[in-house]
Amino acid sequence: MRNRGLLLLAILCAVLPLSGCWDAEELNRRAVVSGIGIDRAPGEQEYRVSFQVIIADEISGKSGRGATPTMVYSAQGRSVMEAVRKVSLLVPRLVSTAHTRIVVISEELARQGISDIVDFLDRDSDIRLTTKIYIAKNGVQAHDIISGLTPMGKITAYSIAQKTEMTAQEFGANYPIELDDIIRDLLVPDSGPVINGVDILGSAKEVGKKSNLEKTDNLGIIRMSNLALFKGDKLKGWLDEEESLGLVWIKDKMNKTPIIIAPDGLGEISLDVRRSKTSIRVIPKDPEHPVVVVKVTAQLSIREMDSTIDLRDPAALSALEVYVNKEIVKKMKSAVSKAQSLNSDIFCFGQKFERQHPKAWKQLKGKWSDLFPKLEVEYQVDSIVRNSQMRDRSFKYDLKEE
Repeated sequence: MRNRGLLLLAILCAVLPLSGCWDAEELNRRAVVSGIGIDRAPGEQEYRVSFQVIIADEISGKSGRGATPTMVYSAQGRSVMEAVRKVSLLVPRLVSTAHTRIVVISEELARQGISDIVDFLDRDSDIRLTTKIYIAKNGVQAHDIISGLTPMGKITAYSIAQKTEMTAQEFGANYPIELDDIIRDLLVPDSGPVINGVDILGSAKEVGKKSNLEKTDNLGIIRMSNLALFKGDKLKGWLDEEESLGLVWIKDKMNKTPIIIAPDGLGEISLDVRRSKTSIRVIPKDPEHPVVVVKVTAQLSIREMDSTIDLRDPAALSALEVYVNKEIVKKMKSAVSKAQSLNSDIFCFGQKFERQHPKAWKQLKGKWSDLFPKLEVEYQVDSIVRNSQMRDRSFKYDLKEE
C-alpha cells in the first residue's frame, strides 16, 4: 500500500506542472483563414488586409445553403497588425490564421517594400513559414485574388497553391516560394527574393461571382504569372517567360519543361525535359574579376516531330542535343542579363563565392554590388536524349522514302 501511495504521489507531482491547452478555442468559435491579401488602401498610407475565410457548412455540404464556400473580410490599418485586429468589427469569431496557405501582396505595395509585411508574417506564431507568397500582377489587387472563386477546388487559396505545385512539375517557369525562402534571400547582401506572380485572365469582377462557376468558359480565372524580381525588399521588375525558365534552371528547381528546337531544314522538334541537375562553381582567377560557372545536365525525351529525321542514327541525336544545349544556355543568359541590368544578385552568386572561397571573398566584401552587373558567367550544358516515346522515326519518314 505504501509503494502504491508513493507511486500515486509521483504521478500527481508529474501532472501538476502540465498546463494543458490554456488558450484553446472551440472550432465553432474560430474563423479559419485560408488566404490573406495585402494592399495599399486607396489614397491613404494604410494597409488593406483581406482574409479569405472558409465557410465550413458549405464545404461539408450537409447543412449548406448553396452559398460560396468562402467569404472575404477586409479592414484597414496603419500596420498589418492593426488591420488584423479591426477585422473583429466584421467577424463574430476569432480569426485563426494557422491554416493560411497563401499570402498575396499587391504590386504597388511590393514596389514600396515588403519588409514590414515579412516581419509580421515571420513574427506571428500562427502563420507558418511554409506559407506560399505571391505578388498580384498587372494592376490586380490582392483583394481581387483572395475574393476569386475557382471551378476546380472549392477553396481558392488552396487551389492557387496547387496550381503552383502543378505548373512547377509540368512547365517549369515557376516553383513554390515560401515565406522562409523569402526571409533567407532578404538576408543575403546585394540580393533579393524572387516571388511568383499571379493575375486574372479575363474580368476581375466576374472571377468573384458564383455565376462564373456555372459557365463552361469562365469570364474570369486566376492564373499563375511570371516571377517578380526584387532588390532587397523592393520589387524592381518582372521576368518574362524565357527569363523565368532560365532562373529556374540556374536555381536547380527544374522538374519538367518543354523545349522546342528547329534544326536547319529539318522542321520543329519538341522535347520534354525529364530530369535536370544544376551546379554552380565560382573560380577566383582574379580576385577583382571572378568567374561563375553554371553547369547543367539534362535528360530529355522526344515528344513531337515535324521532321523526317532518322532517330536511329546516333549522329542525328547528337546534333539534336547541341541545339538543346544552345536553347538552355539562351534561357539562362536572358535571366542573368535581366538580373544584372537591375543589379540584383537573385542567384546568390556572391553567397556561393563566400562559401567556396572565404579568404578571397574578404577582399571583395562590400564591392559585390559594383562587380555583379559585369560579372562573367560561363555556361556548360550537357543534355542527353534518352528516348523518343513509342516511335523512333515519324511516319513522315516512310512517306519521304516513297
